[in-house]
Amino acid sequence: MGMGHSFHRPEDLKGLVAYDPEGDRIGGVEQVYVDDSVGRPEWVTLKTGLFGTQESLAPLAGARREGNALHIAHAKSTVEDAPRHEVHQHLTADEERELYRHYGVDGGHATRAPGSLTATLPGAAPERPRTGAEAAGAGRARLRKVGRV
Repeated sequence: MGMGHSFHRPEDLKGLVAYDPEGDRIGGVEQVYVDDSVGRPEWVTLKTGLFGTQESLAPLAGARREGNALHIAHAKSTVEDAPRHEVHQHLTADEERELYRHYGVDGGHATRAPGSLTATLPGAAPERPRTGAEAAGAGRARLRKVGRV
């Protein structure tokens, strides 16, 4: 698949449709989860299932954009089989670990403190990034939802 693309803003993902490495359509990007410490998109939810009635979280690690297509580094079946979680503001640390384990993605980036990935709802004021002990506190994960794009 080549080098991954670094997505700097949630808006960079607006209107994209995700495809797996074989070119199979997975679904449209619905929500974006960003790293609290730097505000960069790290995960997206994709409409999956019959008639796109479910949302599955997929990592942006190794993803690249071509026009309106988002090519992710994981098979459609892997995305569809991903652990499902209630779509809420922050993923718990356990939910996040489960997703990283499912995809075999390294969640321990040196630039991030534990508990720095979260999400914001559409129209809501974005949360300020947390740092230090605040970011590592009380079982918070690193992903923050920024809402539908």
